[in-house]
Amino acid sequence: MQKAPSENQFFRYVLPSMLAMLLSGFYAIIDGFFIGHTIGDTGLAAINIAWPVASFLLAAGTGTGAGGSVVMTTRLGEGKKEKSRQALGNTLFVLAAFSSAMTILLLLFYRPVLQFLGAEGGLLAAAAEYTQIIAIGSACQILGTGLVPLLRNQGKTISAMTAMVCGLTANIILDALFMMVFHWGMFGAAFATVTAQALVAVLSLSMLFRRKEERPFRRDLFPRGKIIARLIKIGLSPFGMTFAPSIIIILANWQCLAYGGSTVVAAYAVLMYFVTSVQLLLQGVGEGVQPLLSYFNGAGNPQSVHNLLKKSFALVLILSAALCTAAVVFRDTIPMIFGSSGETAVLVSSALLIAAFSFPMMGITRLASSFFYAVQKTRYSIFVIYADPLALTPLFLYVLPLFWGVTGIWLSIPAAQGILACAAGVLFISYFRGHGGAASLHQNNGGMTG
Repeated sequence: MQKAPSENQFFRYVLPSMLAMLLSGFYAIIDGFFIGHTIGDTGLAAINIAWPVASFLLAAGTGTGAGGSVVMTTRLGEGKKEKSRQALGNTLFVLAAFSSAMTILLLLFYRPVLQFLGAEGGLLAAAAEYTQIIAIGSACQILGTGLVPLLRNQGKTISAMTAMVCGLTANIILDALFMMVFHWGMFGAAFATVTAQALVAVLSLSMLFRRKEERPFRRDLFPRGKIIARLIKIGLSPFGMTFAPSIIIILANWQCLAYGGSTVVAAYAVLMYFVTSVQLLLQGVGEGVQPLLSYFNGAGNPQSVHNLLKKSFALVLILSAALCTAAVVFRDTIPMIFGSSGETAVLVSSALLIAAFSFPMMGITRLASSFFYAVQKTRYSIFVIYADPLALTPLFLYVLPLFWGVTGIWLSIPAAQGILACAAGVLFISYFRGHGGAASLHQNNGGMTG
């Protein structure tokens, strides 16, 4: 942040963040669009099996970048500019370390991982073709997503959005070239994604350090255990928000294969393209307001924190209601966009009708997660994020299909989100009661709580 922000800048931060988060999820959607039209249901099923691998890289980058940016902005709000610069330098160090480690690990183990995820035969061959290129370009994925939160927390919200738009445009052009013209199949889709993410990383770095005074000193890059531990602890929340849908995809793929085979997996892939886009758009509200929340929390300004939360709640409820309506109205059109077969399209239509009613609850839980990690109430945030993929969804994915078959898989989404939204409401009440209302939120500004 180049100067002290104000709560009146709510939409200046939130709207670009919403678009940037949505665009970050479009890489898989674009791949799915071209794969669906050039390869068909087998390709859609393969990319759905492989997607958790790519999602883990994106989540590692997002978690590291967002965790570091919270520490950086909180210290800036406290008036500790040197500590803020050290947080930036250490975030860059962790991003580089993760990039190197994940490249090596994935190149060694990507095939066993895909087999664990349920791929076999032709499905394994197609998924491996995609994942090998993603593994080679791990650094592009991690840096492409990890640098964007740092830009946003410097107040460069338009720059962050611009980098994402350029990357998405490149991905569309390259997907069309590699798959429709060169007929490179799954390899082409992965190569287009990695190249586009590399462009985002290069643009983000250039905009992040455009001015000399914005660049960290060499000593700021030296790893400091306390800073790294703090940014990783905070980063567990945004990491979980990004990767949790993939944990659910893994579990759901197993159930889809058990109850209907590759056709149901393909239908679930199309469903999750839409649902994940909704989740990212709603997450963009919380991620966008996070720099303001962290700054005012660090500065000991509880009233601004409270006002920003109320604005965010209103926005996510309006937005989620609109998205729910759109999903219901266009439920027969959406599967056609991805070139789904007739049988798959029927499944997607019924799945969208069920999943759509979970969107308002998703909005509440996504905002709760972002709010709690922004004010460094880490335990609350981690609970809201990880209760879904580690407890609620596995339970419902196992139980509901026993009674309703494939329909039970779709029903697991609103069932889990409904309980989670209630839990988030309880945590909000507990938080404000424990702090005596908005007037005493400043008690959190001294560092990590929870």
